[in-house]
Amino acid sequence: MVPKQLGEVKHQDLISLHYRDSRYMVYFLLDMDRLYLGLATLFFSGGFIYALTCLRAGKYRHSTWNLLAIVSGVICQTFFLYERGQVHGRCPVTNVIEILVFVSWSMVLIYLVVGRTYRLSLMGVFTSPMVFISCVLALVFPLDYESAITVAEAKGRADAWVEFHVGISLLAYGAFGMSFIAGMMFLIQERQVKRANLKTLFYNLPPMHNLCSALLKLLMVGMILLTAGIASAHVISASGNQHPIWPLYLIWLVYAVLCGFHLIWGVNPRRLALGATVAFLFPLVSLWMIAAH
Repeated sequence: MVPKQLGEVKHQDLISLHYRDSRYMVYFLLDMDRLYLGLATLFFSGGFIYALTCLRAGKYRHSTWNLLAIVSGVICQTFFLYERGQVHGRCPVTNVIEILVFVSWSMVLIYLVVGRTYRLSLMGVFTSPMVFISCVLALVFPLDYESAITVAEAKGRADAWVEFHVGISLLAYGAFGMSFIAGMMFLIQERQVKRANLKTLFYNLPPMHNLCSALLKLLMVGMILLTAGIASAHVISASGNQHPIWPLYLIWLVYAVLCGFHLIWGVNPRRLALGATVAFLFPLVSLWMIAAH
C-alpha cells in the first residue's frame, strides 16, 4: 500500500514539475506565439489584398505567390497552435482566439486538399479574406498566459478522447466553413448567368457542376467528422466542466437534412448552395457557446 501511495505522490510531483517548468518558459512562448500569429496575419493579408484586387478588376489570374502566401500562413498558424498547446498541455482550443485560429487553420488545410482535387484555385481568393479576418480578431484580443498555466495545472494530464473530440469536431467546422465559401461561389456564378452579366471573373470560376460536386463532398466530409466528434463525446468520462453537446446534435441534424434533401429528393444545386451558406450560422453561434462555457 505504501509503495503505491509513494508512486502516486511521485507522479503528482512530476506533473507539478512539468507545469512549473512551463511557467518559466511562458515569457519565451509569449513572444513566439504572438509572432507566429502576426506572421500568419501578414501572409493572409496578401491573399486578402489579392482577393480585393481580383474582385474589383472582375478577373482572376492564377498566382503562385498567392498560393505560397496561403501555405506560409497556414504553417505559421500551425506553429502558433503548437506553442499554445505547449502552454496548455492539451489541444489549444480553450478560448475564442484559439478556436478562431484552429477553425481557420482547418479551413485552409481543407481548401488545399479540395481546391487541388476539383481545380478550384479561385476558392483561395474567397478563403483568404475569412481567414485573414479571423487572424486579425485573434491578434487584437490579449492572451492570458498566467491564467492558462494555472488552469493547465488544475486540470492535469489531458484526456486523449477529449482531445480527439475537440479536434475532430472543429475540423468538421472547417469543412462546413469551406462549404459556405463554395456555396457563395455557386450563388455568385448563378446570379451572373441569370442576369446575363458575365464579367471576366465569371470565366475564371470553376464550372457550376464542379462547384456543386465540391460543395456536396465538403458537406459529407463535415458530416463524417462531426459524427466522429459526437460519438467520441460519449466515451469521455463525465465531469463538471464539459461543454454542452446538444449544439453538435443540432448542427448535425441541420446538415443531415440538407444533404438528405439533395441526395434523396433531388433538391436543385441552388437550394443546396443557399442552404450551405445559411446553415453555417449554426456552427458560428455554437463556437461562442463552447468558448463561453
